[in-house]
Amino acid sequence: MNGNNLELYECNTHFMESQREEGHYDAGNQEQEDNDERNEHERVTRSKMWTVLHVLLLVSALVLAGYNHFLLSQANDGWSSEAMLVQSLEVEVGEVCPDGGTELQAGVDLNGNEVLDLDEMSASAVLCNGIQGISGSSGLPGIDGTSAPHSIMSTAHIAPGSSECPPGGATISTGIDENLNGILEEEEIESTHTICNGVNGTSGTNGQHGSDGNLGVNGSSALIERHDAPAYLCHEGFILLFGVDDGRGEGVANDELLNMDELRASLKFCFSPLISERITDISQGVANSLTIGCEHAGFLPHSHQFIFAATDGVNGCELYMSDGTGETTELLANINPSGESLPGRDIGFTYLKESTTEVLIFDADDGANGRQIWVTDGTQAGTYALGAALLNQPVHWMDGIVFRSTNGDLLWSNATELISIHLHPSWEASVSTTVGNELAALSSLATSMLHGDGNNLWFNAEDASGDDEPYRLNSEGQLTKWDLSPSGGTAVTNWVSHEQDLFAVALRGNVRQVVHLMDNGTSQWLTNLAPSSGDSHIAEGLGIHLLNNTLVFDALLSGADATLWATNLSSGLTSQLSTSLFAPGGTLGGFVSGHRMMFDCFTAAHGTELCSTDGTANGTSLIQDMTPGVSSSTLVDAVPLNGEWLILSSGEDESVVHGVSLWSTDSSGMTVQYNPWPGASNSSLGGTYGSILLTTTQAFFIAHDGMAGHEWHRFSHGELSDDWLVLSVQ
Repeated sequence: MNGNNLELYECNTHFMESQREEGHYDAGNQEQEDNDERNEHERVTRSKMWTVLHVLLLVSALVLAGYNHFLLSQANDGWSSEAMLVQSLEVEVGEVCPDGGTELQAGVDLNGNEVLDLDEMSASAVLCNGIQGISGSSGLPGIDGTSAPHSIMSTAHIAPGSSECPPGGATISTGIDENLNGILEEEEIESTHTICNGVNGTSGTNGQHGSDGNLGVNGSSALIERHDAPAYLCHEGFILLFGVDDGRGEGVANDELLNMDELRASLKFCFSPLISERITDISQGVANSLTIGCEHAGFLPHSHQFIFAATDGVNGCELYMSDGTGETTELLANINPSGESLPGRDIGFTYLKESTTEVLIFDADDGANGRQIWVTDGTQAGTYALGAALLNQPVHWMDGIVFRSTNGDLLWSNATELISIHLHPSWEASVSTTVGNELAALSSLATSMLHGDGNNLWFNAEDASGDDEPYRLNSEGQLTKWDLSPSGGTAVTNWVSHEQDLFAVALRGNVRQVVHLMDNGTSQWLTNLAPSSGDSHIAEGLGIHLLNNTLVFDALLSGADATLWATNLSSGLTSQLSTSLFAPGGTLGGFVSGHRMMFDCFTAAHGTELCSTDGTANGTSLIQDMTPGVSSSTLVDAVPLNGEWLILSSGEDESVVHGVSLWSTDSSGMTVQYNPWPGASNSSLGGTYGSILLTTTQAFFIAHDGMAGHEWHRFSHGELSDDWLVLSVQ
């Protein structure tokens, strides 16, 4: 309770004490006075106890009055939770209190301002100070008595429906805690008060109906279109397209035509197995059309064109295209008529979509200008050179891709121009100038690290003192540096980005550790792994992957083989996930799909096979021993697919031994999906050249079928990815 303290004066006691101090007593009456003093002490003690009890009852009355008002307000306001306030005000000397006093006020803080306003006060009481008596004589020191018991109060809730309080309420009991146990027992109760809740008032009359709102905009019509299934996917089937004629994207509203941007859903039905087959035989017969350096490809999804490098045995390795069938495969461009251009030999094919235009970026040699960056939109006229750049794998950033120039600068392209990165067309001149000046002060850009995640471009660079550190350039033109080693440079070897941050592997002293590069330019080392000797070799085989808020990587701390480790980003704890799985990712690496990651691993009992993890020790295991026993399966390549994976591997399925074929797994087992060269002792040697190219409908890979050498094959994964409903017709 806020306010002034109440002072209680015991006049008789003070008078006697003052008399004793002044020596006003008769020694002959000592015994009589001692008896009188004891009687007076007992009387004063009882008076004090009743005075304290009186004050407590007054305060209780104020509290109960406020509590009753609170209950009523709760009943009326749907049991809102306004607080009850009690405050005290000083009463000046006057007619109300000749010697002054205190006014206690109580109420409910209805407006929640933590101040008891005038209209919120529901009860008050005035306590006047007593008249100060004259000092009494001092008595002799008495014998120490026991501690006086305290007054105490208890409250019991009365549930609604009782005969005493039909709306419910509370019973307040007060008394003296004679046995000092802190509990008000039945025999200690001096007074009891019952306060009932008020009865709910009757409901008010309904208000008038509001005015009608404005008429809404008429909705667009729903559209349904039926199309025959593409011949390269399904021999007999159809597709139902469902959309709204609302003009979304490039559509035109209410034109009764379903534009692809207006599409909402589709159903695809095929009444026979989806088609999987070989689609090329560029070099006729058993000769190989694909070889090392002439094995790369890309895909244009909107025009459904498969663009690839191949040789026909006459023109050398040039640019070819197909719509997914052998009948439509043809030469797209003979870039080097006097030799071979080897399209994609160094950087492969990178897909880029700029507005409505889609292209593939690749490298090629036209025989006159050396190897350059080239572009194709799937037409001969749309195939041309952009210019020269260092032939490192480009990365996506700000609606284009980034390369390193031949003199070590960073270049950006949207497939129509190849320009210095600081001249990005979305930046104003002032931003371009600032970025250009900042990058000009650096050297050796992106020699070991170049990573783009749409908004941010991460790269390494050396500053004026020669320190090699990581940098980030964002889409607003802001350059951020992380100084991981103030005494020198720090090499970054592996990384994975998340939002504005980067998790990377970098040298901390002489040992690789995992570090978190945070958006504000600070960093935090996440691991402190101590190898028995040398380096930890973190992420050298598996790489580093972000999985379920956990970083998963390989590390070599002892022995000859690395093991699987994880750092939980919530707890900060780093732990080994398995002591029986070795060399994780040493052959294929790791592939995250959904909430799990698939990787290759070695076990003493099964050799090298496929394993999976969810980032926990209990969720880490061998998927299947595809080649039973200690012999290893031939693992070639893998890609993630909607929570599953496609893998090129040898293996045994239902007692049938397959050479390298295309398998699928959801981490619970392996299923062979397409074997280009079935039969005992046959192996398609799939993936010997090139790698799996996954599109929304197909998985393309190079394999041998025993008749046409190494050619491109395709697998239609629509049923596996739940894109198509395959119905068997009897």
